[in-house]
Parts: sequence; structure tokens; C-alpha cells
Amino acid sequence: MSWNMAGAKMLEHLDPPPGPVAGSYTTAFRDAWDSSIAPWLSTPPDAGPDIILLQECIGFEDLSAGPTGRWQSGRTILEAIFPGYECFFFPSVTSRKNPHPGKWKRFESDNTHAGIPNDIDAQQGYGICIREGLGSRTIWIPYKDAHDAPVDADLPGPGCHSCFESIGFTPGLYLGSRDTEPRVVLMGRTRLESGGESRYLNYLNVHLNTLTGEREGSIRLNRMASSSRLQQIDLILDNVVSAYQEARQYKMPASITGGKEDIWIIGGDFNASYDAEEIEHIRRTGFIDAVPDKRIHDADPESPYHDQTGTKWSIQGGGIPAVVLDHIFCGLEYSTFPAGGLDVSGSRRPFRPHFDREEFAPDHAVLFAGIRLQS
Repeated sequence: MSWNMAGAKMLEHLDPPPGPVAGSYTTAFRDAWDSSIAPWLSTPPDAGPDIILLQECIGFEDLSAGPTGRWQSGRTILEAIFPGYECFFFPSVTSRKNPHPGKWKRFESDNTHAGIPNDIDAQQGYGICIREGLGSRTIWIPYKDAHDAPVDADLPGPGCHSCFESIGFTPGLYLGSRDTEPRVVLMGRTRLESGGESRYLNYLNVHLNTLTGEREGSIRLNRMASSSRLQQIDLILDNVVSAYQEARQYKMPASITGGKEDIWIIGGDFNASYDAEEIEHIRRTGFIDAVPDKRIHDADPESPYHDQTGTKWSIQGGGIPAVVLDHIFCGLEYSTFPAGGLDVSGSRRPFRPHFDREEFAPDHAVLFAGIRLQS
């Protein structure tokens, strides 16, 4: 599953003291999960996601001399929203590391009823939630010659820190707008066991660049934005996927999985439509679109977005049609599985969940991919 959770704009709805600052935010998303998303996922039974990739999550780090517990970490917030999952939070832009007032000034104590004091690091980033029992595996093992490694050498130590790697896209100086917002691709790994066989699943959580004014008629801006994303796609394909495939040291030997190639998942907010050049570039390298039906399934069948093609809509409404910006891809065709060897009939249409409090509703759909390898 992949979902953009709307990010720092949610900081406009923080709760006043003395309770947890993200109390209403957490409650709104947990209610949407319990009453809207989970029922949608449970048909057919047991079809819920094993791995959830999240973009634009929020969290806080209390750097004061006497932390009160009021400022919840991103991991704490995610664990409250997604029960039954082991959750991890990776901040990408924060009020301490990226302090441009264009991003954070409107959330200061004198501008909102809750406010963010100077000794609090407000954070926006990425989340990865793994179904309890599935478990993570380390990306690298501590044996230069992997054939010396025991079969369980890929089991993580405490904290799973060795199970993820964050690879940054360098945007240059952060100028407070989305044009220069720091972006990363997060790599995680698990091991699938089925029918006595083992196979590794490597997954990438991405949120590609977008420019202010893009998709509003400017050919120049559209081309610049597409070019920047193509560079990021090249980094993912060449410097992450291919680099890992070609690495020879500190990896579990192929004999552990009987020589089966790793499965790769790339999911997230690509900020690119399904017919964009950068998305075609991913397909040409052997990745399969795991959510082929892009018609929105709205929790409210009377909504104007129901059955529109898209994964994102305008948060202001106004009749602006939805667009496809979010994707989940599975690869690699031919090397990982033969043509026609991937069954995605268990995938769902993009879902627009119901929120009792509309101010917390994100402007991106939930994507669920049901992926099965054909024998």
C-alpha cells in the first residue's frame, strides 16, 4: 500500500496544550483507517497490505530541557494510526535542519492556537509500516565473502537500523518551497517464504520532485519538472536498483534463495502522470504497473471524484479533475519473472477514504497492489 498523508499542511490543525499536540490528527487518521480504509481492504478477506509506504508524514522531536510527552514522534503517531504494524519514520525536511521561514513561520507560537516553540523540531518525512510477523531483513550482512555467512545472517539486530537505507536527491539550497524540498528514496528489505522457497523483496518508497505552477499550462515549467524527475528516476534505477543487483560483497549468496532474483517494488508519489516520459522510462526497464486500474473508488459514491481517473485531487475542490500522480511498480520483468508471470488481479482501484473531519483529509488516494508471482 502507498499513501501520501498530506504533510505539513496538517500542522495547521495542532491541538492546544496540555494534551498531545497531534491528538486530533492521529484520531482522524486512525478513524479513517478503522472505519473506511480497513473495511475497503478486507474484501476479499486477508487482503490487507503487508507493507505500507507513506509520504508526507509528520512528527516532532522535543529538544527542550524537560520533555513533556506532548510532542509525539513520527513513529509514535504512525503506530497509533496503523495497529498491527511495526512502524518507522524518516524525516526529510525539518524546522531545525531546513529552517527557511517560508515553510515554518506560519506554524510559530504567535501564529496558531497551538504553535510550535523554538525547542521543538517539527518534521515532515516518510513512513514504512511492516505487518507484524513479516519482519525485515538487513540490506547488507557483515561478511565480505557472503558464502561465509550463516543462513540467518540477514536477521536484523535491535532497532532494525540495518534494514533501511535513505538515499538523498540533492535539490541544493532549501528555499522554503516544494521546488527545492529535500527528497529521498528509502530502501527496505524483507524475505518471503512460501512453499519451502525463499525470495527477497526489496521495496523503495519514493516522493519525486514537483515545481510550483507545474501542470497549469506552462510548457517550460512542465518540461523542467519532468526533466528533474527523469534525473531522479535515473538515480533510482542506476544507483539504487542496478547498484544493488551488481554488488558482489556483503550480500547474502544466491544459494540461500536457490538463485531466485530479488523482487523489486517501487511505490509512492511520483508527481508524474501514467503517460509521462519518466513513468514510461520505469516501464521500459522492466517494471510492471501493479495498480493498472486508475479509476477512483470514493468512499462516498455520490462524490464527483468517484470513477474519475486519478490518484490526486485539488484540496480546494472547485471541480478541478483528478490526476494520476501515485504509482506502485513491481519488477523486473524477464530477469525477475517472465512476461505474463505477474498477477495483479488482486490490486484495487485508488481509494478516496472518508474523514469525519474534512480538514484532515489528504488530497491523495490510497493505493493497494495485490501482487502474486505465477508459478
